[in-house]
Formats: sequence, C-alpha cells, structure tokens
Amino acid sequence: MKIVYDPSHIFHKPTKEIDNGRFIENPEKPERIDSIKDALILSGFDNLTPPNKFPMSYIYMVHDESYVEWLKNKSSSLSDQDEYLMEVFGFDRCFDTGTPVKKNTFEASKKAVDVVLTAASFVDSSTNTVYALTRPPGHHATMDLCGGYCYFNNAAIAAYYFLKRGADRIVILDLDFHHGNGTQQIFYDVDWVYYISIHGDPQVFYPWISGKASEIGNGPGEGFNLNLPLQAGSGWNEYSEALTYALREIKDYYPDLLIISLGFDTHKDDPVGRFSLCDEDYAKIARQIGALKLPVLVVQEGGYNPQANALAATRFFSALE
Repeated sequence: MKIVYDPSHIFHKPTKEIDNGRFIENPEKPERIDSIKDALILSGFDNLTPPNKFPMSYIYMVHDESYVEWLKNKSSSLSDQDEYLMEVFGFDRCFDTGTPVKKNTFEASKKAVDVVLTAASFVDSSTNTVYALTRPPGHHATMDLCGGYCYFNNAAIAAYYFLKRGADRIVILDLDFHHGNGTQQIFYDVDWVYYISIHGDPQVFYPWISGKASEIGNGPGEGFNLNLPLQAGSGWNEYSEALTYALREIKDYYPDLLIISLGFDTHKDDPVGRFSLCDEDYAKIARQIGALKLPVLVVQEGGYNPQANALAATRFFSALE
C-alpha cells in the first residue's frame, strides 16, 4: 500500500477555538497524524511517498475563487504569532468559531491537497488501496466557507480529479464521526458522485446544520446522498448495521472507485467523537470494504487521540490489505 505523506504539516499548529463562548484547546494537532505514520511503519507499511505539486486549478474546480483569495490573503496578513478566529459572519469566510487561520494555513491546506491528489494519481483499476495521510482535514469545507478545522475539501477535489481522468461513477464513503456537510453541499445536485455518510446524529452533534436522513440530494442528485445518523454511544452492533446498508448500496451502484473520508474519532477513546468502536472494529470495517474489490483512495479526516488513531489505523489497514 502506498502512503502519501508530507512532514511539513507539523508547521500547521492551531492552538485554540471558541466553544460555547469560551476559549478551549484546539485538538487538531500534528501528533494525531504522526502517531498513525509511526505505527504503520512499525507494522510494515513503510512505502511512504512525498507529494507532487499540483496547479491551483484543481482547487478552483471545487472552491469559489473569492473564498480561496480570502483564505490566501488572510493567511498572508498574519504574523507568525497571530491566530485569527472568525469575527463577522458573512465577511469572514468561515461558518464556525473553531477553525483558526494562521500565517501558514493557506500553504498547509494547499499542501494537503497536493498529498491527496498525489495519492489519487496512484489509483487505477489494478490498485487496491492508496492512503493520503494528510492534514488539515477537509470534509467540512464547503464551496465558499471553511469550518470544522477544514479549509479545502480534499475528498471532493480528488473526486473531480478522477472525473477528469474519465471516471463516471464515484462513491465517497464518509466514516468520520461528524457529518461531512461540505462534501454533501458540493455534490448535492449531481448524479456522478454518490455521497454516503455514517455519523453522529446532527440533532446533537456538530455540524448540526446537515446530516439528517431526510437529506437525499436535489434535482439530478436526488437519491445520490445517503445519511445514516447514529445515536451517542453507538458501538459495533449499531455501526455494523449502518455499514452493511452502506456497503450494499455501494455494491449495487457499482462505482469505478471508492473514496473513503476516514476519521478515527469514532473510537471509544476519542475526546471529540461519541461512538464506542474498539480497536478490532476497524479491522471488521476494513474487511467488509475490501470485499467490494474496488480501487480505494483513503483520505484522512478526523481522529483526535493520537494513541487511539495509531491502534485503529494499524487494524484498519492490516485488514484492508
């Protein structure tokens, strides 16, 4: 299995966010990714590849130019010590108060896209799995707003990359604890990406604004959006039922390839998510995905306990291989 990784992600270090009107520590830290890298190398997954540089045109296929320019200009206007949190809704291009912009945010987000597109370039009909081990994550970023620690939607940009290469039918399976509101928005009106998400019930959990079972797509995209929200504390019994349904949908759709937005914040020891999956459950998930016999691009999303991430990742990829 190829793993695309760039060590410069360590320079993206958000420190705080505003939650319920007070400053708290931001959990989107470099060690959550490097713990996965180190554990996979120890488990024999040592085929690490650095990213190539891709043109900005891939980002513009997904994100509005005005938003991209806002993020670039805001990043460049800051000093090394600054950390800008959204002040004015509508003026600032962010939908929450938990996604700070720092001097290198634009650069780090562009590098994350390069990692994902490099991984996508390795995927073909004879490939089993390629892993984009990257941060910042992406699935909350909409066409014109950042949020949820996400600035550019990595999985969505990869989908457009595959479209340019001739793919007709793509599935994005989102296994992060939080609903990927950005990915849903980007593909809600199209019928060439089937977006499927298993996540915490948005009536209780972030992002609150999307992820209901009633959201099924619009116009040509009607029927190409499937949300499977679960209650707090859901363990393997509840999760496996949703996963079985999702994988049956994927098999019936018969896509050219599968993109997985993979979050380990579904682990019982994650400080942010509220599911109860154990280490070995990730091996069960991977075996069921592997049975589809599809080319798979795995894009890293959430997961905020470095130790839990490492254990879940080694179980997942060992079983998927």
